[in-house]
Amino acid sequence: MQKIKDWKEFINRILIDSGQFDNPTFELVNETEIETFKSTDKNSLTEIQVGYFLKENKLIYLHIYNPTVPGYNEYVFSEYFYKYDFTPDESYGEPALEYNERNRNGVLSILTSELKGKEVQIIKDKKILKSKLYISENSPNFYLSYDFTKRGFWNKLFGQKIHNMDGIEIREIELNTIFRGIKTCNNTV
Repeated sequence: MQKIKDWKEFINRILIDSGQFDNPTFELVNETEIETFKSTDKNSLTEIQVGYFLKENKLIYLHIYNPTVPGYNEYVFSEYFYKYDFTPDESYGEPALEYNERNRNGVLSILTSELKGKEVQIIKDKKILKSKLYISENSPNFYLSYDFTKRGFWNKLFGQKIHNMDGIEIREIELNTIFRGIKTCNNTV
């Protein structure tokens, strides 16, 4: 088997060889190359977006997106890798992951695991107004809240509460329904 030389080849081999994602589209933003992988399942809207700092062969981020869960999308948008993300007893460090075995195993575990948690959405007239994202297994009552209305700060504070409006619908989406993990064979990576 040929040795995989960098993050880009590693990620591509996992996603494309799994048969679950098509060849990516590319975009270059400053010194970051961004690849976007679309699901091969025509019923799935899930995409994986990966940011590489190619000059130093580092992985900046790996985001799983799906338009049906805008709260989760907002959450992952601010998530980036740091040097010690997969190093026990260390924290943070410089931005981006170096290409080494420990980090490859960490990223592989992310890609092969299903998403955990759920998003509870408040909907009116088929438009998502607000969502609560529950992703902490250790604290099941902890959530992150996202407001998608264009209401100003004072209106949010003193105006009518969204959950008290007429015609409100509540929808709950388990995150594992948008990403169940990549199925790889051991000789792929």
